[in-house]
Amino acid sequence: MNISRLSSAMCEPEIKAVEVNQRDLVDKVLARYPEEFTVFRELLQNADDAGAENFEIVFESQHGCASNGMIPGLNSTQISKWLVKNDGAQFQSDDWERLTKIAKGNPDERKIGAFGVGFFSVFSVTDKPILFVKKEHNYDRDIFVKKELNCDRNKPEWTVVIEMELKQESPVPRIFELTRYLVTSVTFLAHIQSVRIFLDGTELSYLTKTRNEASQLIPISKHMGRKSCGGTMNIDSVELISQEVNVIFFNDTFVGDPKTLVARAEAEEGGNPTKSKSFFSTMSKANGRVAASKMATTASKAASLKSGAQFSANYSIYSAKVSVSAKSNMEKGLDSAMKKKPPKDFPFEMAFFGKDEHDKQAQEEDISGFGSVFRGPQGLCPRLEAEHPARIFIGQSTAQTTGMACHMSGRFIPTVERGSIDLANGYVSKWNEELLYVAGFLARVAYESEMSKVKDTWPTLEKSDAEKLKALALYTMKSFVFHPSTPDPKVSQMIKDAFYTCSTSDKFPFISDQGIQYTKDILELRPILMSMTLPENLRIGPYSFKDVVKELGSRWLSEAEMTACLRWWSTSPRSQDLTDEQHEKWRNELLRVGKTYSGGKEVKLSSISKFIDSRMLSVRRFDDPFPDDTIPPTLIQGLNHFTIPDAFGWQEMSIIHWLRHLRSNPPDTAHDITKTGSFAQHVLMVLSNFWHSLDDNGRSEVRKILEDITCIPISSAPYMVRPQEAYFSEADVFRDLPVVRQELLSYPYTEQVLQYLGVQKRCDIETFIHKAMNGVRWNAIDLARYLITSAQEHVTRVMDLKIFPCDGGERHHISELFASVDSNRTLKLPVINCEYWEPNTQEALFLIRNGLREYPTIEQLINIASFNDDSAIRHAAFGLICGPNHESFFEKQFDPSKFATYPFIPGVRDGRPCQIPHSEVFSDSNWQVLGFGHLTNQFNKKNIAKLKIRDRPTTEKLFQVLESNPPKDPGTAERWFKFLAEKGVFSAGELERIADLKIVPVEVPSEQPQSSKVSYVIVSPRECFLKSESYPEEHFYQRLFKFVDFGRSANAFLKACGVKERPECIDVLKVLLDCPKKFLELSEHDPERYLAELRLIAVGHKSLPRKIHEQMRTASIFLGYRRGKSRDGHSHEVDEFELRKAEEVLVADDMESRRTFGDCIFIAPQEELLEKFYSEMKVKSLSSCIKYTVEPNKEQLNAPSALALRHAIIQKIPIFLHEFDEPRFRDGMRLLRWHDENQFFVRACGRLDVTKRLDFPGATTGPQGQKAHPTELSAETQYRDDVHVLWIKEPNADSYDIAAALCRLLFSTYKKNDVLSLMTILDTDINILKRRGYDVDRILSEYRENLEKAEHGESPSNGTPPVQAPPQDACPGSEPASDKPEAVSTFAKLLHKFRKDPKLGEIKLSEIENSIEKVKNIMGKEGGDNDTHISNQERVGGGKKQKNVGYCDEKKVAKTDLEECVGQHVGHVKVWKRRGTLLDVPKEREAFGNIISDLAKVFSINQTRCHVFFHGEDSNLMGFNRNDQIFFGLEHYMQNHKDGPPGKAYIDWYYIMAHEMAHVHTPYHDEHHELLVQALATKYLTELHSLPAVRELFKCASY
Repeated sequence: MNISRLSSAMCEPEIKAVEVNQRDLVDKVLARYPEEFTVFRELLQNADDAGAENFEIVFESQHGCASNGMIPGLNSTQISKWLVKNDGAQFQSDDWERLTKIAKGNPDERKIGAFGVGFFSVFSVTDKPILFVKKEHNYDRDIFVKKELNCDRNKPEWTVVIEMELKQESPVPRIFELTRYLVTSVTFLAHIQSVRIFLDGTELSYLTKTRNEASQLIPISKHMGRKSCGGTMNIDSVELISQEVNVIFFNDTFVGDPKTLVARAEAEEGGNPTKSKSFFSTMSKANGRVAASKMATTASKAASLKSGAQFSANYSIYSAKVSVSAKSNMEKGLDSAMKKKPPKDFPFEMAFFGKDEHDKQAQEEDISGFGSVFRGPQGLCPRLEAEHPARIFIGQSTAQTTGMACHMSGRFIPTVERGSIDLANGYVSKWNEELLYVAGFLARVAYESEMSKVKDTWPTLEKSDAEKLKALALYTMKSFVFHPSTPDPKVSQMIKDAFYTCSTSDKFPFISDQGIQYTKDILELRPILMSMTLPENLRIGPYSFKDVVKELGSRWLSEAEMTACLRWWSTSPRSQDLTDEQHEKWRNELLRVGKTYSGGKEVKLSSISKFIDSRMLSVRRFDDPFPDDTIPPTLIQGLNHFTIPDAFGWQEMSIIHWLRHLRSNPPDTAHDITKTGSFAQHVLMVLSNFWHSLDDNGRSEVRKILEDITCIPISSAPYMVRPQEAYFSEADVFRDLPVVRQELLSYPYTEQVLQYLGVQKRCDIETFIHKAMNGVRWNAIDLARYLITSAQEHVTRVMDLKIFPCDGGERHHISELFASVDSNRTLKLPVINCEYWEPNTQEALFLIRNGLREYPTIEQLINIASFNDDSAIRHAAFGLICGPNHESFFEKQFDPSKFATYPFIPGVRDGRPCQIPHSEVFSDSNWQVLGFGHLTNQFNKKNIAKLKIRDRPTTEKLFQVLESNPPKDPGTAERWFKFLAEKGVFSAGELERIADLKIVPVEVPSEQPQSSKVSYVIVSPRECFLKSESYPEEHFYQRLFKFVDFGRSANAFLKACGVKERPECIDVLKVLLDCPKKFLELSEHDPERYLAELRLIAVGHKSLPRKIHEQMRTASIFLGYRRGKSRDGHSHEVDEFELRKAEEVLVADDMESRRTFGDCIFIAPQEELLEKFYSEMKVKSLSSCIKYTVEPNKEQLNAPSALALRHAIIQKIPIFLHEFDEPRFRDGMRLLRWHDENQFFVRACGRLDVTKRLDFPGATTGPQGQKAHPTELSAETQYRDDVHVLWIKEPNADSYDIAAALCRLLFSTYKKNDVLSLMTILDTDINILKRRGYDVDRILSEYRENLEKAEHGESPSNGTPPVQAPPQDACPGSEPASDKPEAVSTFAKLLHKFRKDPKLGEIKLSEIENSIEKVKNIMGKEGGDNDTHISNQERVGGGKKQKNVGYCDEKKVAKTDLEECVGQHVGHVKVWKRRGTLLDVPKEREAFGNIISDLAKVFSINQTRCHVFFHGEDSNLMGFNRNDQIFFGLEHYMQNHKDGPPGKAYIDWYYIMAHEMAHVHTPYHDEHHELLVQALATKYLTELHSLPAVRELFKCASY
């Protein structure tokens, strides 16, 4: 290896070109720029350097949303492009060349640009700016592109347009802040006069700057040093120029969006206005967002600015003309640093706001709600000794402050980032230091100029105006007080040094009580002290105590002077080592002569005895009034309050002393505690701070002072009330009470103070309820918060009222409303009115405990899901039912039986999706054949289980479907019945119910034979019959009945449901009763065919229900014959027939009378079967309708034949009567005293005229009519003078006529055999009758006994129990219950069983309470069919008082005789009727059922053990007890209580119920039973008496 060559190679340097990444360099430079609107500042400065007068900014959105002139919400508008325009000088080639090179500044020393990086600020927002200029230049750079400016794109006056496509879409910059920034930026620009801001085509703001061409030359005193310390700069002259700036905000810039309102948000958030921020970080914020606490105020004031807003400012510019004579080394140094020489001359300017303009801007800032465009972090008008101080401008504002209240602009050389001026680098530093001397010089000139204005005006003013001039002078002095500057504090110090050293004179103007004087002429006592620190040579001279006293005695001191004087006295005498005696003497002398004005009032120290201590000062306001004997606080500022009593002899002013003064001597309305709420609030706050230090006496004194004056500020009119008239906010539930302002309660002890003074926390309950019912400005949470601490009785009372408003405004009971949650609102339920809802808050839990429903119940959800008109709401409700709450909340409530008819389940019916009731949708889709719905395939098993959906319908639901929507045609019927037969879902009892449902479609013949249309009628299975060969098509029954055939399986189902194979008696009768004439017509008017069916009815009618018999008697179904005449006048036996009612037909038992009256009456067919049937249907006999008239002539007294006949009748007629039952006799005839002539005797006559007349309403008009007809009779009875007389015709009365006359006397109807039997007995000797088998002696003996019993009022007897006459409305042919074999057999078995236990039902008096408890326990349980206790059938055995009580006998109504009336129950009381009865139970069941229900409550028994039955057999049957189930007879109630007073019914049935309850313990009607009945009835009499109907009956006062 060649070491030398290697060494040589290593020593040779490697040369490479230095490359500069221009883009990175630009970004790094821009990152050091401090202001957020840097781009606009730099482009504005460039435009001014180019001589532009107009400058325009356009923000363009993607879609031009503001092109129509309407401003949308500026926050919501996204900006994609910026355009910046100016009308400066034409762009030249060297301008372009300089623009494309970084750091190549403008070589023109008159221009501001120095570093050549200003334009490149655009790269902070865009990657590729486009520059449009007037001329064509063929340049293309990778940094930006320049194009020719088209006239049709922009106005022709624009010479430069910069287009910036933003890196990302961003909100509109804060227009108010941007405009404020531009207002400040144009202050010292040489050419710019107007700036406009646009959003698309809509102008947002417009500012103009106008500088008055006329200027005032300010004279410069000779003692002023015009040349800077280094000699580089010389101040040639100073001019005063007036400058005005106007700003307009257009349209809705302020109110387009509340968030666009820009106030002092940044400063209020504590931000540093000089802090560097990136542009995009500011744009990402809400456009003009203000502090939340001020947003409401700002938005409310924005309403008044909808048409825009205008701002203006007028201020002074002090402009110094500065000439430069720099040495060569400085020129070279500056050229090296700036790349250009320093200017030969330049203006140095200072902006000064006069006091009036300053105050105007401060006021505008306070009242506008938006702040002033001239104030704020970057505002032009600074605040004195406050934030946002004045700044150094280098064309534009820098971050460097001046330390005083005036902006200054000069040719300072800044640091690269323009954050401050450069005071560290060589010649640049020297240049800037000399320029700061110019700043101090100009400030001194301006100060003396402004102070001279005050001085010149002072002697011409009145004393009252002097204060204004003092304020003006003070403002000027404060404007030139120097504070540390930022970021470089040396700047303000250099300006301050120049301010005081630029003049060699000791004449420094200063304010004193005598006006503007030089400091050398002012004693230290006289000046108005402030924070201006003067150099030693300009300070004010000292004074002595005598000078002070002399001064005090010569004039009134100003407030500041007196403050200084008192401060001096509190410290100076002690420093002079005065004795106590000297100190007191001097103090008294000072206080004797001292006087001043404070707050517009004269203050003489000699009248002062009190001072306000530090604690009071810490809470009082500066303008608080105080007593005349109290030193104004402003005069003792800075004094040590602990030294005041010793120094001045004054005592602390107590809070009580102050309150008395406020009450008795208010200085004005603003400080009147009874009229100004804010002041009263302040006073109460001060009082609360002293409250803990007051003892009981002090607090009581305070209450005496304040209790009767309107010192409590409230939030509504009248705004001030007395303490006892005010309320705390918790009492103001309804927003209408005089409520203490809430700000008051934020202070400690204030609530305690207010309570002590009498402010109330609650209002009385009556007022509260009245307000709740009538007020509208309240919500439920407030009310709950109030009621939580209320008495429970008040809570209960309020919760029982309909006072709670819902979202819609209607008032509801708390139980009708729902919690304010989204799910309830989605369902559009009545939601309780409240501003917020938190379910776990104390208020929410309170409302829920008192009835508010947190969520709808399952009933409500299902109702909504079923019937709401809005499908979305229905879907939401169903979602909640099946949602997560189901298991935890709804599952326990969900009972499918309650919601069977609610269509809330989505399913499929008839192939279409729909909502189906729970009872009509099933998981088994086969049931769709009956029209039921089924679930969709998407319905999961979990939801099926949740909703408890059955796989098939219940039998009850099938009943409903069959009843409400039966099959309409045979095809549908066949499918249904076959399907039901295969499923076999019905029990025997259920099939019995179906038998009465109209479910069978039967074809109805068309009225038009030619019509092919077939119609059907729906009938019940009981109304139709199965087709069979027994009844061919031409059979009579084919016309009467409906025959069906649906196939073998369907027919089997119908047969089980009650379809018969052939018609029976009841079926024929129903058709007949429905329309008798039609029945006759269908029988082709053939009487024999009709009678054939009538015979069938006659045979089987006895088994029919009583109601049927009633219908039969009133229907025209009885065929009757009437004798007619032939055309030749001859009569015929049977000529005509008609269908008549029972009351219009007679049974022909008297053929003689029939021959007489046959042409005007209808006679029953003369067949024994039919005549018996007619008689049983209450058809009268003909003989009963014949009335006889007897006219005897030629009476023969004591005729032997009459005496013999009477003797025979008396002796033998008992034998004849013995054979007949009681019902056959007329009233009183069975025990007629034949031997008593006062009741019966026989008379004979020679001639007997007898006529008969037909007394029958149903007779028709005939030949005989109703007239009397003579008849040939030899014997007849006559009733005369209460005596029955038998007349016989002498000499030979016919025995048959005698027997017939006696039968007519005895019987209402009789037969021929009766007459013959009596005739035989009367004509036969007694002994012969004995031989023929008559037990004559026994019969006559019993007859005599019966007569004796009748005399004593006892019932007669024939040796066997007499046959009891059935009730008049009893059904003919009906049999007593005892005749039924099954009942007799059961009864006999039970009787045999009970005979084995002789003590059954026995009750001892000592055990009566136990017996009652036993009955109560049994009857208190729910009743059923399995109870096996004893019942009250009449039994053998028991005690001594056995009775035959037909009104309480179970055996009269067999269990199988009753069927339940399912749809007619009265509450829990079931209703029963006789099986087979077609008619419904009478409507009286409702009233009767309610009586039974009420009495069950009286006895505390279970209502399910009480039943009402309607049997129709015996209205005397009150009730019975069957297996501890009590049945009460509706017929007995209807007969005895229906139309009577309800109270009487309650009392009667009370004892009946007690009677039946006693049968729970004993089956007998004996003394034990009676004892228990009486005990039960006595025990519950009080409860009975509490019933309203009973109390009304006895006219008792109601409870």
